[in-house]
Amino acid sequence: MTSKARVKPILLSQEQVNSLVRIQAEERAKSPLGITPSLHAIARGIMDKALSKRVLP
Repeated sequence: MTSKARVKPILLSQEQVNSLVRIQAEERAKSPLGITPSLHAIARGIMDKALSKRVLP
């Protein structure tokens, strides 16, 4: 990415958002201070991980 990060909105289903909220709650429970990443940070991390495993033909 360039110095000016470009972001675009992505639409998720309610089920997908609920899954992100569950992951966020799990992260909060693991944190001794109750700190949790934002839903956006969790979604970006999942997307990065999925794209890094993509096999090109």
